[in-house]
Amino acid sequence: MQADDTETDSSVSRRNYLGLSGGALAALSFAGIGSANEGNPGRGRGRGQGPGHGNGLESGRLLIENGTIVTVDEEHGVLENASLLVEDGRIEEIGHDIDAPGAETIDASDSIVFPGFVNSHHHTWQAGVRGVAGDWSFMEYLETMLGEISSHYTPNDVYLGNLFGALEQLNAGTTTVMDWFHVANSPGHTNRAIDGLKDAGIRAVFAHGTPGDDNETWWDESTEPHPDDIRRVHDERFADADEDDLLTLAMGIRGPDYSSDEVVTHDIELARELDIRASMHIGSLGPGGVETLAELDLLGDDLNYVHGNRLTDEEFELIGDSGGSVSITPEVEMQMGMGMPPLRETLEGGAIPSIGVDIVSNVSGDMFTQTRTALQTQRALDNQPTVEAGEQVMELSLTAHDALEFATIEGARALGLADEVGSLTPGKRADIAMIRTDDINTVPSHNPVETIVFQSGVENIDTVLVDGEIVKRDGDLYNQTGRRHQHQLVQSGRRVLEQSGLLEE
Repeated sequence: MQADDTETDSSVSRRNYLGLSGGALAALSFAGIGSANEGNPGRGRGRGQGPGHGNGLESGRLLIENGTIVTVDEEHGVLENASLLVEDGRIEEIGHDIDAPGAETIDASDSIVFPGFVNSHHHTWQAGVRGVAGDWSFMEYLETMLGEISSHYTPNDVYLGNLFGALEQLNAGTTTVMDWFHVANSPGHTNRAIDGLKDAGIRAVFAHGTPGDDNETWWDESTEPHPDDIRRVHDERFADADEDDLLTLAMGIRGPDYSSDEVVTHDIELARELDIRASMHIGSLGPGGVETLAELDLLGDDLNYVHGNRLTDEEFELIGDSGGSVSITPEVEMQMGMGMPPLRETLEGGAIPSIGVDIVSNVSGDMFTQTRTALQTQRALDNQPTVEAGEQVMELSLTAHDALEFATIEGARALGLADEVGSLTPGKRADIAMIRTDDINTVPSHNPVETIVFQSGVENIDTVLVDGEIVKRDGDLYNQTGRRHQHQLVQSGRRVLEQSGLLEE
């Protein structure tokens, strides 16, 4: 495909299923056509009555039965041998002995049913350059990724990165992602990024950012306000958005660490004019950014702060008092020298804690890894004073259930979606993941929450629903567009890296 190819597959419905191997997605190898659709689709664990139509189901109703349901909802808790009824994309009922005549069924025996993960910070477009930044510091990343690689992305490269980056998330049980898009080199780049998310069938908050072709202009004490193309995106691509839409709009702003006070004020006021959230990287270079926002009278519950490693305790309290959220990406932060993940500071400041992947150009793309890393790192930090005192730790500071909340309902709160997703609650949208508990690494499952948080991985995700649509079943992702384009992702990534001087042509 030519570099300027703008072919779109937005007309391809996520209801048109073709199988691709879930376990092989990371290797970019798809299952053959018909592997999931031909023969008897009702045969096999998690297969149910087979792929339907309309709402992804012939009847518009789906009953997940006989499962262990971890609701992440205080009222419902964990239910054993229980059922969950989905109707018209929403969770209609959770409990035992649900009467649902005419509903298609999925047998969830030997399975844990839980809300899909919410990845609160992700640069999805970098899927095409996976695994090049594993030995980079933060400054090397800024110089090479934002100073060189991003300038070689075409609209089609962006489309492929977002399509496959989102499919990777679905494959790993993540149903919602904050896509922080900072390679908006042209309106065409932005349009194709949105197309990629749409064609993947994921729920996403698309955070429109700056171009990636001029690092000095946009990221070095920038005096350039946010690109005015955000108005076009708002009016053309999100004009008819409502609460049932999978895609919503936000702004990825530079914030006080990377731009002038005048730009910060302009950008946040613009986001508020458009009635959308604003998210910013802050505190990775040093403290003071949140204090600047307070001095400018810009704090609010519509702001999302990414990383925050070097912020002061007082700044976390300012975030908490204003109702803001913090997106912690532990693996990236520890590798790149930003500082320790500030989970404890976020909690003690009263801010909303959430977890994100950040970039697969250097770290793991799944929320299992990031959730475990965040939890165990904070436990170690909390334990250390006791260890240094020569005493024994008698009780851990955070629980597995706390961690699951950070990765689900708290992430939904951070993105303004807690009324719709993040827990399995009647009335919410049916964003659901299922883990097999008869796999070698998950059997026996004595504590379902600990099985999710500590024992499971991508390979155990059997079934995923987004908005009631079955996007993965029996370990196979269903996405026709992905299967047709996977070879182009390989070609795209190689060309971008060759042009950036990281690979020999």
